[in-house]
Amino acid sequence: MGRKVKIVATLGPVSDNRESVYKLIKAGVNVFRLNFSYGTHESHLKSFQLIRQCASELGREVAVMQDICGPKIRIRGMEDIREVNKGDKLIMAKTAKDEAFSITYPHIIDQLEEGDEVYFADGTVKSKVEKKLANTLILRAMTSGQLREGKGVNIPKSGIKMSALTEKDKADLKFGAQIGIDIVAVSFVETANDILEARKILTDNGSDAWIIAKIERKSAMKNLDEILAVTDGIMVARGDLGVEAGIYSVPGLQKEMIRKANERALPVITATQMLTSMLHSASPTRAEISDIANAVYDGTDAVMLSDETAVGAFPIEAVEVMVQTLMETQAHLPKIKKIKPDKTEGFAHAAAEISGDVPCKAIVSFTTSGYTARQIAKFRPRKPLYAVTFDEKISHRLALVWGVEKIFSIKLDISENHMIYRFLQKVNKEEQYIITMGSHSGVKGSTNMVRLLDEAARRKIFDRFEK
Repeated sequence: MGRKVKIVATLGPVSDNRESVYKLIKAGVNVFRLNFSYGTHESHLKSFQLIRQCASELGREVAVMQDICGPKIRIRGMEDIREVNKGDKLIMAKTAKDEAFSITYPHIIDQLEEGDEVYFADGTVKSKVEKKLANTLILRAMTSGQLREGKGVNIPKSGIKMSALTEKDKADLKFGAQIGIDIVAVSFVETANDILEARKILTDNGSDAWIIAKIERKSAMKNLDEILAVTDGIMVARGDLGVEAGIYSVPGLQKEMIRKANERALPVITATQMLTSMLHSASPTRAEISDIANAVYDGTDAVMLSDETAVGAFPIEAVEVMVQTLMETQAHLPKIKKIKPDKTEGFAHAAAEISGDVPCKAIVSFTTSGYTARQIAKFRPRKPLYAVTFDEKISHRLALVWGVEKIFSIKLDISENHMIYRFLQKVNKEEQYIITMGSHSGVKGSTNMVRLLDEAARRKIFDRFEK
């Protein structure tokens, strides 16, 4: 049985080279993340082309995900590193001057009131607004820590108005569409409109890339159902979410997000601090292994490495640890996940169920958009899931979907049997397969057939097309 849960790895200074990309793909990376909080369009284009080239040479389907930075608030105008002790006074103003520092979105200051909390540096320094003056806030530190230029700022207060897409994000989306990016992760999503705005930019620039909504704001959880209705997947972005919602809330929120995404057959990525110790150590902690395993038990489609593969000392080893953990954990999963299918998923559910009762090599989904493969994956069958597509763009994206072990691209044909024949030419002709296909091949959402491709059926196809 092959690995079901996929691995997303972030490319960065230590890994953005031909040798490392080769090794990462061989080790088991399915999706590469390009972090647009750093770098230039030119550097990201080189990375994109390098990934495509290495994947092609290795004969692997690998997706490339563009992660746009969104309105991340950061400290501005702090010339020196500042040690902060509990009880210290901090001055945050629209314009940095003398002791006062500013932030990248100074208009936020107008929306804060006395008593509101402001967190810095991933929540390590917590403060409260003690006094509000014209264009200035007097803060009182509630914890000790260190502040410096560029450190992140989080504001737990709900109702803060910020667009999820900055002007930089819009330019980055256009760039991603132009180079043919597979997947886009939109940061700091709050509402369904954030996804629709991003999709319009992609569509206007000729892209139908999948959009992943990064859920990292407390306010996004209130709108989760509406977001799920318009997105192609979600990311459980536990870093900023932990700061805004509280770290003790994250495990429960993770389970809720994954469950809801699973119910809708949407891919879900679990991210942040999965193997942090491997930034400097060749071995993980037992707690980290348990964290990865619990994400698998929760139902995640993919797990993500960030700093571990971008700037860490052991990027290849981190991926290898992921692979071993995922393989060991999936052995304890049930044969099929008991989720009630909706009215559009009957054929996908039937294929998953039958695969547990009928001897077969794999479930084979002939899919135009990838939707049927996602529907089958929803029920988490133990048998391998193969996807047969007619579009190279879809074949790349399916690298993110749970359980899709092999992906084949073939030419679209009006003859169902001829397409099956083309598939059989690429695999072991002696094996049995369960096939799902639509009566109108090439039409999204037309799957209406589940077929057992046994010896008699294979012989009939070969007799017809090999004469």
